[in-house]
Amino acid sequence: MALLSPLAGCATPPGTEPAEDTAAPASAVPPFSATPAGALPAGWRPYAMRRDLKPTRYVVVQDGAHKVLHARAAASATGLRCAVQIDPARFRSLRFSWRVREAPSQADVGVAEHDDCPARLILAFGGDDARLPMRDRLFFEQVELFTGQRLPFATLMYVWDGGTHALESVHRNHRSARIQYLTVESGAHRCGHWLHYERDIVADYQRVFGELPGPVIGVGVLTDADALKTDLEAWYGDITLSPQPPQPPRPHQGSAASTG
Repeated sequence: MALLSPLAGCATPPGTEPAEDTAAPASAVPPFSATPAGALPAGWRPYAMRRDLKPTRYVVVQDGAHKVLHARAAASATGLRCAVQIDPARFRSLRFSWRVREAPSQADVGVAEHDDCPARLILAFGGDDARLPMRDRLFFEQVELFTGQRLPFATLMYVWDGGTHALESVHRNHRSARIQYLTVESGAHRCGHWLHYERDIVADYQRVFGELPGPVIGVGVLTDADALKTDLEAWYGDITLSPQPPQPPRPHQGSAASTG
């Protein structure tokens, strides 16, 4: 499974790539809070596709009464991912939270040269690649040829934009329509606050891709700052997929609160 690939110019230094996972995909997203502070979260592994950029640093930290994942990107773009096998028809309610230090106004997921985000949550979906248009299949084959990794059938990113795009706006990746960004936060006015979200991933996938989703095969987070060569910082709370239907959307699709 390839989760983050050429989505945002991910990177890792030569010789630091971890071995491929051999364990079976998890049936739930491993919680960051189950890992002791100071360690990489259990069940997650770094993911990078380019060797020429510095990695984003991820570590579990204590934040008040809770343990959360801290991300620090210094002109870097490496993500964390976990392999899962989850049926979205049964577990369609996605809950997640994050806090960012700042959101640069130049950050713009709609422009390849400015495609940085202080925070992203990424879902990878399985499907039948034979159904894809020839252009996408050729792109997938190129990625696999040069990296040895196969892109997911579809990738949906929930992103924090720099402020250019309206909430709920959707933007495709400049390389493939199989990678789509959905803006759930935009601008700097809520930086510094814990924001909590609840999304119906089936409804979001149908809106973005025009069909029902296949299985969720990967979950990832990504704080990247390689495009603008800045220094970005984010904190991520536990991510869950549950069978309960989501609540009606709140104002701005997120509520500000402290996890402490």
